[in-house]
Amino acid sequence: MSDLPDRFYQALLLINNILVREVTQEGLFQSLAATLQPLVNCDRCSLSIYNPANDSLEWFARAEGVTVTCMDDTPTPQRGPLAHKAIRAKAPYVAQDIKNFASFDAIRSMHDAGLRSAIALPLMSRSQPVGALVVSFRRPLRDDDTCLVAFLEKISVQVALAVDNMLAHAKLQKMNAELQQRVGDLLYPEETSYSEPRFFYRCESMRTVMEQAQLLASSNVPVLIRGETGTGKEFIAHIIHRYSARKNNNFVKVNCPALSSTLFESELFGHAKGAFTGANSSRVGRFEMADKGSIFLDEIGDLDKTLQAKLLQVLQDSSFERVGESRSIRVNVRFISATNADLGALIQRGQFRNDLYYRLGAAIINIPPLRERLGELRAMLQHLVGILTEDMQCKPVTFSRSALRLLEEYHWPGNVRELSNMVKRLLILNYGGEIEPDMITPLLQQDAHHPEVRDVPAAPLSPPPAVASGYSLADTERLVIERVLTLTNGVISGKKGAATLLGLPRSTLLYKLKKHGIEISRYTHSVANLAAGITNKAH
Repeated sequence: MSDLPDRFYQALLLINNILVREVTQEGLFQSLAATLQPLVNCDRCSLSIYNPANDSLEWFARAEGVTVTCMDDTPTPQRGPLAHKAIRAKAPYVAQDIKNFASFDAIRSMHDAGLRSAIALPLMSRSQPVGALVVSFRRPLRDDDTCLVAFLEKISVQVALAVDNMLAHAKLQKMNAELQQRVGDLLYPEETSYSEPRFFYRCESMRTVMEQAQLLASSNVPVLIRGETGTGKEFIAHIIHRYSARKNNNFVKVNCPALSSTLFESELFGHAKGAFTGANSSRVGRFEMADKGSIFLDEIGDLDKTLQAKLLQVLQDSSFERVGESRSIRVNVRFISATNADLGALIQRGQFRNDLYYRLGAAIINIPPLRERLGELRAMLQHLVGILTEDMQCKPVTFSRSALRLLEEYHWPGNVRELSNMVKRLLILNYGGEIEPDMITPLLQQDAHHPEVRDVPAAPLSPPPAVASGYSLADTERLVIERVLTLTNGVISGKKGAATLLGLPRSTLLYKLKKHGIEISRYTHSVANLAAGITNKAH
């Protein structure tokens, strides 16, 4: 090694190029070992990472050179006595004869493999050990090998920096993956719930809905999805995004009812640091997150009217300003909105902007409720049992004929979501077996305050008024309900209420009143007015 000083700088340059060039742990160590072995005439190189939390070592990469079977076949060094000595001393440790450490299985295995000596060097970064480099030889080391130790010590400084940087980079990558997962949870909540195999449909009306969704996906026009609660509006929004050219960009959901006037701009547009009290850092808004992707405005009918104008401006200009900034930010966003409300009625009552409606509803998709998807419930029930049984890792259930009839006669105000929740509860409460009606009834939406509604038989009604030719079933239903409300003076519940006379649960009747736009206040004085009219005629 007398010529080592002459080759010192050339070797450092070679190793420095390796440390800069290699980006993987295996690549870094293999290139380093390939350079060191002929340079210092060593027979084995190993590099381990130190964990101060539990004083343990693990391999940075597979050792190079002489194979030590019981060590190279394990994921961690067997105690690593030489590496530990160097790490604890924070200085090189020279084992001139490793036979002196034969009490350690790892060293005994090294000796059996023909190795006789070793030099262990701590890898120090910011005065803290991050690992150790161990160079082993078939020959014994001599006292005049001090120049070799000094050279390896210089090398270890560079290696320590490279290893520390690589570990830090790996840690940052892991943190970034975790953050992306968290962002994914925000942008794509319960993403597996919106995979197509989980969305069951067989009826013609739902086939039409799916065809419309896929057709509209190819365009950039805003889409308004209308349907009752639990019909799958959000799923259709995901389908539109998934089949569009924007599918590789973000799908951002905004829950409109949860947006208060104070948080609206910060949530959707973002804010600058110090823009208001508590704004300790800048924030990216939902619109900026959705740039080149899609933004889903869920329950848009519940958005406060004072906020609708701000939303309309973004629709018109495709730009906005963060709170606390004057710089305009332009975005390219596809708008998809959904509502279970009658926006036409809200517009008439002055609760929803007409211009916003026409901006959002360039294309409209109407999703039918479950009760109108005729002949589909039994197949859907079987589909849900199969999926949820796998998700919940529980035994499947079957339904008796009477239970199936009960489910088919039920009106399902919560639609597919209510059906899915019912199946989940049944799977939890029943460990397999057959489901009977008495197991289902407590889980369905019934009027808890007026159980007599379900027990009292419906009173006979006089025939409904003649229906003009061309009236639909919905028109006939509305006329019958209005007639009963007139007879009951607008009373809904109780033994003499409209729900009992119609043989319906109170919740079902309230749903139908909302559906047909029937106001109870119009009928609360109908009996009194009728009596007054009869009295006047008598006089």
